[in-house]
Amino acid sequence: MRIALLADAGSVHTQRWVGGLESLGHTVEVWSQRPGPVGRVRMLPDPRSWRMDVPAAVWQIRGQVRAFRPDIVHAHYLSHYGLFGALANVAPLVVSVWGADIECFPKSHGILTQKVVSWILQRADAITASSHYLKEVTARYTSKPIAVIPFGIDLGRFQPQPAGDGPLRFVINKALEPVYGIDIILEALKDVPGPWQGRILGRGSQEARLRQMARDYQIDSRLEWPGAVPLDALPRELAWADVGLYASRRESFGVAPLEMMALGRAAIAHRTGGLSEVIRDKQTGYLVEPGAVRAWREVLTQAVSDPQSIRRLGANGPSWVASQYDFAENLAQMQTLYEDIIRKAG
Repeated sequence: MRIALLADAGSVHTQRWVGGLESLGHTVEVWSQRPGPVGRVRMLPDPRSWRMDVPAAVWQIRGQVRAFRPDIVHAHYLSHYGLFGALANVAPLVVSVWGADIECFPKSHGILTQKVVSWILQRADAITASSHYLKEVTARYTSKPIAVIPFGIDLGRFQPQPAGDGPLRFVINKALEPVYGIDIILEALKDVPGPWQGRILGRGSQEARLRQMARDYQIDSRLEWPGAVPLDALPRELAWADVGLYASRRESFGVAPLEMMALGRAAIAHRTGGLSEVIRDKQTGYLVEPGAVRAWREVLTQAVSDPQSIRRLGANGPSWVASQYDFAENLAQMQTLYEDIIRKAG
């Protein structure tokens, strides 16, 4: 199968789809505005203000994708590469929504962007979403079927690890940006008694502010800030902890907590968006009402006072992830979707 991907080659999700499809024997080429460590990437014009890059990108895609003669064109991220694919009139076209492209973009300019979203979806031969939550949001703009195909977990890399002992350890593995609510967790932790240790992975625009918060709350001596972690080192870094903390203000799916659960670690997260799907409350972790600092303080206090209890919840994670979010199964779902489209087109 010859597959043209219109997607961000710099995204780890794109890289995993490319690698997975190529491992099945498919020929994949990527059209992207950002470079990345994937097979063959055709670089599109750099983004410009007021979307002035769109005409040139569409012209390039129209010519090069048709010359490639793909069996499938798959655009990842509706408001960006989905727009390119729809305007280029390439087919058969699969459009995948990722999160902000369907949660935020339709609201950005009122009825205009809502109509643009509906038009892109109308042009698609198939639509996918990574969660049932995103499927419900997308269904506001189309009556077409929407297939739920998650960004699953590579169970060969994220394997169950022996549980820790001693005081509770937690990790936050999200970008240091406002949307991920790390400030909420720090505010809760300042009043959590007992011994605990934490690591906050990644980089972002809020790093200086968050580090200052930790100093102001006098918890900085308990925290480590390793920065960005290479992908090959991520399972080891995450397995250091007993629990992952996710106070996202908005979350379309939840790859980060799934990675923790696959390792045999619990997850505590806001009851919002896709997080409510991937975490089984009181079975693989806990769900907290969005923005409730007091609730976070209570659940963290309980975990610190009885770390073995939350370690037992973590032991339930691997079987749950394997049953629902095995990337090999998700890859097979995507291949079947492609095959169905090609069969119908033929």
